[in-house]
Amino acid sequence: MAERCTVDLDRYKAVLFDMDGVITKTMPLHYESWKEAFGMYGVKVEKIDVYKREGETSTQMAKEISDEKNAGLSPEELDAIREEKGRLFNERASMHAEAFPGVSDTLKMLREKGVKLALVTGSRKDSLKSIMSRVGLEHSFDVIVTGDDVKNGKPNPEPFQKAMEKLGVDKSHCVVVENAPLGIKSAKAAGVDYVIAVMTSLDESYLKEADDIMPSFADLEKCLARRYEKPKRISEN
Repeated sequence: MAERCTVDLDRYKAVLFDMDGVITKTMPLHYESWKEAFGMYGVKVEKIDVYKREGETSTQMAKEISDEKNAGLSPEELDAIREEKGRLFNERASMHAEAFPGVSDTLKMLREKGVKLALVTGSRKDSLKSIMSRVGLEHSFDVIVTGDDVKNGKPNPEPFQKAMEKLGVDKSHCVVVENAPLGIKSAKAAGVDYVIAVMTSLDESYLKEADDIMPSFADLEKCLARRYEKPKRISEN
C-alpha cells in the first residue's frame, strides 16, 4: 500500500471519531449479537451483513437486514430482535470490549494540542456507556452523539452535523475518522473537509470515498503524531 497520511492538521480544530471498529474492537461482538438475535427467527446473518451497515442505528440495521433476507418479519418481531441484540451485545461488551492499541495516547495527544474531540456512533447510549467505562475512555471526548440522539443515522449527515454543532467547530475545520462506507458517506454529506478511513473491518474497496485510508489505528496514530511534530530549535550559545 502506498504511503498515506496527507492530512494537514494545522488547518483543523476538531477530530470526530466513530466508535465501533475505530476506537474499539467491538465489531465482532456486534456481529455475533445480531447473528444470535436474528437466529431466534431462523434468519441467517453473515458478517458482511453487519459490517457494511456499521454506523446505522439498530432500528435501521434490523429492518434493512430483514428486508435484504426477505425474512418477512413484523415490526414487533424486529423490535424483539433489536432488544435482544442490545442485551446480548451489552453482555459481551462488558466482558470483552477493548480499545485498539494507541487510542488512549492518540486522544491525549490531540487534546494536549488543543484539538476538540467528538465520538459519533450509531450505538445506543447504554451500549456506549458500558464500552467506554470498560476501556477507560468515558472522559476522553468533548462531545458524544449516539444513535439515540438522532432521528436519522448514518449515512444521513445528521450525526456529524449534530456533533459539529455541539463542538462549535465549522465543517471546514473538522477531520472524521471512520471504518465503514456509510460513515464516510455521512461525513461527506455533512460537508466535513477531510475523512480518514481505517481498514479494521472492511478492505480498501469499501472505503474509496475517504480522503485517506490507513491499514490500522496504529498507522493513524503514527500519521497524527508525525503531522504534529515540529522542528526542534537549535539553541544559541
